[in-house]
Formats: sequence, C-alpha cells, structure tokens
Amino acid sequence: MIEQKDSFNIFAKVLFAVLGVVVGFIAIRLLFVPVKIGNTLMEPTLSSNDYVWFYKTKNVNSGSIVLYKSPLSGELVSRVIAKSGETVEIINKQLYINGIKATPAWAIKKSDARIFPSRFVNRDNMNAIIVPDGHVFVLNDNWDIPDDSRLFGVIAIENIIGKYAFKISLKK
Repeated sequence: MIEQKDSFNIFAKVLFAVLGVVVGFIAIRLLFVPVKIGNTLMEPTLSSNDYVWFYKTKNVNSGSIVLYKSPLSGELVSRVIAKSGETVEIINKQLYINGIKATPAWAIKKSDARIFPSRFVNRDNMNAIIVPDGHVFVLNDNWDIPDDSRLFGVIAIENIIGKYAFKISLKK
C-alpha cells in the first residue's frame, strides 16, 4: 500500500513538472518573439548572431528598440527616434528632433563606409518630416546602413511586432 502511494507521488510530481514546462513555454511564446540577428544594422548595440527577445507590444517610446514589419524586406530591428507629431531632420549626419540637435544616449556607429557615392545614396541628409499620427520614425544604430525610415519612410504602429526585452550574445 505504501509502495503504491510513493509511486503515485512520483508520478504526480513528474506530471506537474512536465505541465509546468509546457504551460511556461506556451506563455513565453504568447508574450515574446525570439529573433536571431543576422545583420549589422544595430551595431554596436546588437551584433550579428545575437539572440534577441522582443516583448509583444505596440506601446513604444523614443529610444525603444523594436521589431517591425518592413515595407521592403520582411522583419527588421531598428530604434524608434520619433513618434507621432514630432519633426525629424538629418543634416550632415546630425539628427534633429523638433528642430533641436539630438544627442542619442545610446551608442551609434558612423564608420562612413560607402558602397555608392553620396550623389546616389544620400543617407547623411534628410529634409524635415513630421511623423504622422499612428506612426514612428526608426533609425538603425549603424547609421551607415540606411535600411530604416530614411529609405522607406515612417512605420505604422500596427506594423510593430514588439519591443526589445533582452538578448543572449554568443560571441565566437
């Protein structure tokens, strides 16, 4: 009789542990999106081969790193620079928000590597635009790669998948 009770307790503990893992996995997948960074768009903040988890939300602020649906190339990771109603302008690689020179609190990369001359791709200058309602303006931390709002314009909030939660770096 005691032997049967002990085996039932072990079975119950194993079942409880397995159910806990399954429920935990489902909860994580409902709340987070894992992404492996495959480019250098967000260097030095995020490097190629970093594993990044994004919390599923559309509530973002200026400075937030976001995962979003790009109009040109699937899903991308960039940083929100301006929100609805704000004015963004870039003059000689200097960012201005609402006419005021902006100094980002995060590291940015400006190596000035060019594939094409500036007369073909003018990523260093952009006329002032006002971000429309329901949209954000995003930039990469690596400013030399203009796969961001400088290339395809503002991003609709509805296209934001999530906001940066944490990363796991597997540097070689």
